Amino acid sequence: MKTPDIVLHGKNNGEGMVVRYRTAKGAIIFGLAIPNIYDNADWDLGPTWCYLIPGEKTTLVDTGRLGNFEVFGNLLAATGKEFSDIGRIIVTHSHEDHDGNLAPIMAASGAELWAHPVYHQMISYHPDVKDGAIHPEMPGSCRLCQMPESFYRHCLPYHQQRNALKVNGVVDDNMTTDGDLRFIFTPGHSADSICVVLGDEVIFTGDTILPDITPHPSLAYTFDVNRRILPEQYRQENAVYGLRNYLKSLQKLAHVTGQPFPATFPAHRLFYGGQFNIIHSSVERAREIVQFHIDRCRDMRDIIARQPAKVEEIAHQYFAASLLAGSGKHMAYNEVRAHLEIMEECSDIRWVGQNHDLAQATGTRNFVAEMGKYLR
Repeated sequence: MKTPDIVLHGKNNGEGMVVRYRTAKGAIIFGLAIPNIYDNADWDLGPTWCYLIPGEKTTLVDTGRLGNFEVFGNLLAATGKEFSDIGRIIVTHSHEDHDGNLAPIMAASGAELWAHPVYHQMISYHPDVKDGAIHPEMPGSCRLCQMPESFYRHCLPYHQQRNALKVNGVVDDNMTTDGDLRFIFTPGHSADSICVVLGDEVIFTGDTILPDITPHPSLAYTFDVNRRILPEQYRQENAVYGLRNYLKSLQKLAHVTGQPFPATFPAHRLFYGGQFNIIHSSVERAREIVQFHIDRCRDMRDIIARQPAKVEEIAHQYFAASLLAGSGKHMAYNEVRAHLEIMEECSDIRWVGQNHDLAQATGTRNFVAEMGKYLR
C-alpha cells in the first residue's frame, strides 16, 4: 500500500489529521482522525479514523468518538465536502468511538444508515431481558459494561439518540452494492462487526485488523446474556462473541475473494508515533494477530502453571502498570477472561477455589493446535 497524502497535519498520534488516497482505478478516499478520550491513563489508543469516499452517493465509514461533532465538521471541511454531501453512513460496529457522532451527523446530512442486522439489536433497549446482564437498562452493546458509573454516565444521551435511529440499509455477509461496495461479517471484537471492501482495491477493517495493536475480543459469556436479544438466526449457537469467533473472522478475511487487497484502512493507528503504520498485507496481518493470541494464551497459562490465580492477579502479572491505569484495568481483566474462556473450552484450565474464581492449569496445551487451525 502506498502512503496516503497529508491534507491536514495533526498531533503526533494522528489526532486531527486528514489524509487523501487515490486508488489505481481512480477512487478517492479521505481519512479523518477523530479524537478519542484517554481517561487520564498513560496508554493511548490514538484517534478513530473515519473514511469518506466521494462519489455519486458519497459514503462515510464510521463517525468517531461521541462529543466530536464540531471537530468532525472542521476536518470534513478540509476535504472540500459538507455534511449535506454525505449520502450514506456505514457503521463498522456499535462501539462509541465508531458511531458516537452518528446521530448529529445523520441529522445534519440526511444520510442513510447502513449496518449489520445485529447492530439494530445492539443500539436498542431490552429492559425485560435480564439473563445475567449487569445493566439490563442499557442497550444491547452495553448490557455487560463493567466501567464505573462515572465513565458510562456521560454515554446515556448518546445511547438515547442512537436508539432513535433507523437502519436504512441492512448489510449481510458478502452482500454487494451497485456502488462497488462489498461487506464482510467479522464478529468477535463485537457481535456486529463488519469490514467493507471497495472495488477489490481497498478494505476498511474497522477494529478487526489494526496495525501495531489488536482489539479486545468480546467475551463468549456475552452470548448467554444477549442470546435472546439477537436476531433469530444468531440465537441457536454462539457465532458472534468471544475470542474463537474473532479468530474465525481473521481467518475468513485472509481468504476473502480479492485478497490481498492493494490497500488496508484500519480504524486506529493508521498514523501514530509521528509516522504512518501501513498494513501492506491484511492477510499477513490477520495471521500475525492470530499468532499473537496464541502466544498470549501461552503466556497466561505459564502464569497459572506456577499457581492458580484470579483474573485480576493474572492481569497484574501480565500487563504493564501503565496499561492498567484508569479504564484500562477493566479492559485488561476482560482480555484475560477472553483467553481463559478458550483455554477452558480446550480443557487446558479449570476453575478451582472456594468461589471457583481461581484459574488452574490442567497440564495440557490443547489451545495451541486448536487456535493454530485459524492460521491456515
